[in-house]
Amino acid sequence: MRTFIFALAAIVPASCVIDQARAADELPAFDIARNCSAEVAGGVTSAAACTKDETEAKDELTKRWSQFGASEKQACVGESATGGEQSYVELLTCLEMSTGQFSTKEQ
Repeated sequence: MRTFIFALAAIVPASCVIDQARAADELPAFDIARNCSAEVAGGVTSAAACTKDETEAKDELTKRWSQFGASEKQACVGESATGGEQSYVELLTCLEMSTGQFSTKEQ
């Protein structure tokens, strides 16, 4: 029984690491409409402006996702989803700041 518990204890963390690594390989699927609804309700921006910014950030991330390291992706995905809001703009900003790979696109 003791051997089973030790074996299980070794397997569970290993599977979590594999899931995190797999998650870093794919751009997360954030709900742009839900995020923008929260921002509009908070008086931060208009729905159209928020949707445009989030869509542009997602498109930029889609193009550049492979350029970012797995550890930066994991850290920034977690940070960009803090507080329940999931933002591609925040994710892109975090990744650019953590790696120094700023986009040349003018805002």
